[in-house]
Amino acid sequence: MTVSIYDVAKRAGVSISTVSRILNQSANVSEKKIQAVKEAMEFYQYEPNQFGRGLVKQRSNIIGVYFPYYSGSVFESSYNLELLKGIEKILTRQNYSMVLISESEEYLNRVKGMPRFLEYIRQRRIDGLLLSGLTGKSIEEEAFRQILDEEYPVVYIGKRFHKNGINVYAQYESYMYQMLEILYQNGHRKILLYLYYSHQNYLNPIVKRAEEKMPDMDLVAAILPDMTEIRQILTVDIRKYVLGAGYTAVCSPGTETTRVLLSVCGELRVSVPETVSILSAEHKNGDGRQLFPQISAFYVPAKDMGSGAAQLLLDAIENRSSGEISREYETKYINRESIRRLL
Repeated sequence: MTVSIYDVAKRAGVSISTVSRILNQSANVSEKKIQAVKEAMEFYQYEPNQFGRGLVKQRSNIIGVYFPYYSGSVFESSYNLELLKGIEKILTRQNYSMVLISESEEYLNRVKGMPRFLEYIRQRRIDGLLLSGLTGKSIEEEAFRQILDEEYPVVYIGKRFHKNGINVYAQYESYMYQMLEILYQNGHRKILLYLYYSHQNYLNPIVKRAEEKMPDMDLVAAILPDMTEIRQILTVDIRKYVLGAGYTAVCSPGTETTRVLLSVCGELRVSVPETVSILSAEHKNGDGRQLFPQISAFYVPAKDMGSGAAQLLLDAIENRSSGEISREYETKYINRESIRRLL
């Protein structure tokens, strides 16, 4: 059995940093906690010199990057790819490497729901962790909260939801709502809104705000699964809502989905923007310009977010943190005239 400082801290009922301070004699710690840590070490026959940046100041110089299994293939998403580009840029500049931690639903069932990033942490295979795409009340979120409580070096890419830890965020709720607002201001009252599964926590707040501010809007909002099912869903919805019920606009969560949407519209002879207007998010600057027709979009600086998250994590690991615990990135609206004005 491989034992780590994580196991010692858990059995002793203290944080990882407390175990480190006790072993290094670097701070005053209560006698009760000292005895609890000693008992846990004896129980596991734990040898401090085997592990840990906090124990012997040895590092792997490897950072773990984790996307949940339900987010689909990492490489199908321009958002994920741009994040990874930004992360890699900072890590290589400071002599760190990156390991992509992935898993399947079958893996989680086999290990009774323990996300694979816990395995990497317990075995001290990484010095810190970057996470993206967690949803509320999930197994991954529970494990994430555990390592936050234990003061493990971690940065989450998404909206802040825990008192501990560090996060970067790009105003997701705000720009998705602004999509609806722009369409509404252009006279659209029947609108389809799509979000990815990893953003499902934001759906109800966005819809509620739209209902309060634009009560005469007829809004259909849906969560999209992984990319393999998106074409079928969009085909059904365009037939039902655009051709059948006269809906005039669609909000797309990313250019991958927008490409499929444009293809479906072409197959069904639905013209853009004459019959249906499309507004998208884009995570690589200029992606919407590469589509035909060019698509208006909110540019989300995913690469900058990845760089920022990596830098904040390395600052924490190297004990040079400025105390910054949350960094927000602004999005930018780019009008490429894919929205028809109905007023």
